[in-house]
Amino acid sequence: MGMLSVFAVTATVGGVWLLVRQWTWGEWLAWAAPLAFTAVVSSVVASRSVLHALYADSFGLTPDDLDVPGAWQATSAVKLLSLLSYALFVPALWGIAKHVHAPFASIVERLGVPLYVCPQLTVVVCGLGAMDSAREAVEDFRTAAVRKTAPPSYFGVEPEWMCVEPTVPAAKLGSRGGVLKPEHPYLSFGEAGGTVSLWDEPSGTVIQMPAEQVRLVRAADGRVRCTFSYGTLPKDG
Repeated sequence: MGMLSVFAVTATVGGVWLLVRQWTWGEWLAWAAPLAFTAVVSSVVASRSVLHALYADSFGLTPDDLDVPGAWQATSAVKLLSLLSYALFVPALWGIAKHVHAPFASIVERLGVPLYVCPQLTVVVCGLGAMDSAREAVEDFRTAAVRKTAPPSYFGVEPEWMCVEPTVPAAKLGSRGGVLKPEHPYLSFGEAGGTVSLWDEPSGTVIQMPAEQVRLVRAADGRVRCTFSYGTLPKDG
């Protein structure tokens, strides 16, 4: 599989270079749009992680709710760009065919519109592949949540089972999306922007609260019962 990938990358780079060398003005107009589209997508991906956005949206979160290191955002961008790069494979083969004067080149040359549409469709298919990557990660997360086991990470997102101890009375706890039950562990997405996001498996929703109002203590798994030996929970009043 590794050799196949190397061959595909080499053929794509070489073929695109040969294609650009042979372009007429008409071909520039026919092919520049898909290639420019890929470049624009690359710029967007570099500024915001699309894969993380898809992952977060599945839980009703935003990318800002996930504290993802920059290195992992870059890694996810490379993953997405590797999918989008397949949009260049058809133009690359066309460039090689023209360079070696393949017999079918003159016939295929008349199919300008289908050849133009093909890379666009490939970009769409690759986009669906990116969505499938996030979907599989979300399914693995939900399965782990039901089984009370450790969920897999996803490009720097490291959900962990946590016992959540309020540091303020329950009446003053600013939770959103549900009511915190301190005796049960939660899958935590970590702290981001001063907010803690917790997955509540029974309700299938995320509970959020100010990080300054709770203390997170790592739990072995989702089956434990949370107790806090260093003090009792604050009481209302």
